[in-house]
Amino acid sequence: MTQPATAAPPPAARPLVYGHRGARADEPENTLRSFRHAHRVGAEGVELDVRVSRDGRLVVIHDATVDRTTDGTGEVASLSLAELRELDAGRGERIPTLSEALEAFPGLVQVEIKAPEAVEALAELDRRTPLPSRAVLTSFHAEVLDRAARLLPRVERGLITATPGEDLPARAAELNATWVCPELTPELTARLVERCHAQGLRVDAWPAADPRLLARCVALGADAVTTDHPALIDGWLGAV
Repeated sequence: MTQPATAAPPPAARPLVYGHRGARADEPENTLRSFRHAHRVGAEGVELDVRVSRDGRLVVIHDATVDRTTDGTGEVASLSLAELRELDAGRGERIPTLSEALEAFPGLVQVEIKAPEAVEALAELDRRTPLPSRAVLTSFHAEVLDRAARLLPRVERGLITATPGEDLPARAAELNATWVCPELTPELTARLVERCHAQGLRVDAWPAADPRLLARCVALGADAVTTDHPALIDGWLGAV
């Protein structure tokens, strides 16, 4: 059953800042070093990606393989946590577990579910050690969020989309999501953001990759932005 919508408060002049995979422009992505740096430079949140190792552990890595972001090769799902730990993820960093990432970053955390099997692993983790209220589970895929809603009903969810059409509020409502994370396409308008707010949704726009795009996020009324450059956002905002 869809819960009744409640109006979200109007967005602040300064949107919340989520560091994309930590502080991706400055540090190796999805590493503890990157998350800690994002916190030091003032990001209120980070966005990270989770997959499942061969032995069922939740690990923080974007791609289905380790080839791009480490000195190793192979599929994440075919490697054990111990084998993944042997790889250099940049500057001597190791692929972290989700629990380690949550401990390293004290602020808001968007946990993007990159592999469907991660939902069950998240539910098992939550049974042992409840996920903090500052965590939001996100995905591009409605079926993944629907399963997350059934297995982890108390954890907030956010729908990511690269095609923010007029049906975005309805799509989010079907999933009882509290966040939408739309790409900055021409279809993302101030009117669409207003409709999301009227339905009680918060809007995290991406990518805030430069001052011009950040200014557009602010003009649209976004509640948050996701960026590879969390250290630069306050300076860019001063020019908006």
